[in-house]
Amino acid sequence: MHVNDIYRYLFRLTRDRRQAEDLTQETFFRAYASLDDYHGEKVRPWLFKVAYHAFVDWHRKQKRRPVDYVGSVPERLDASAVDPADQLVNQELWEAASACLERLPEKQRQVILLSAMQFSYAEMAEVLGIELADVKRSLFRGRQKMRQLWKEEGL
Repeated sequence: MHVNDIYRYLFRLTRDRRQAEDLTQETFFRAYASLDDYHGEKVRPWLFKVAYHAFVDWHRKQKRRPVDYVGSVPERLDASAVDPADQLVNQELWEAASACLERLPEKQRQVILLSAMQFSYAEMAEVLGIELADVKRSLFRGRQKMRQLWKEEGL
């Protein structure tokens, strides 16, 4: 039921289709393995918390590995788009937004992504393991910084 949302979240974090698929699988494997730790709270935030921790573990491992330049080449454009001009504009906007998002501190980036996926403040705090006030502060500052970066890019 939540596979697609988890995948989209992880794809936005990794920007790699295959890695997002692997982390999605890892998320559900970890969730299944830790069902004893599930205490009846809402399933969606709990799964996102598991996904976040899977991403953090993967990210830490990546820092220790050398950069793979071949793997970082973008994949081909979506062939299902009808109008190439619309596709190009959408791709450029997505790349600009992604570039701005990448320049944010990690906590602000996470909160903005979770907010875009319709999480409540309380659910974001639970997923990230931070205080509710910290979620609100990070979201406010992250949005401000995104606006500033967006203006600097002239978009």
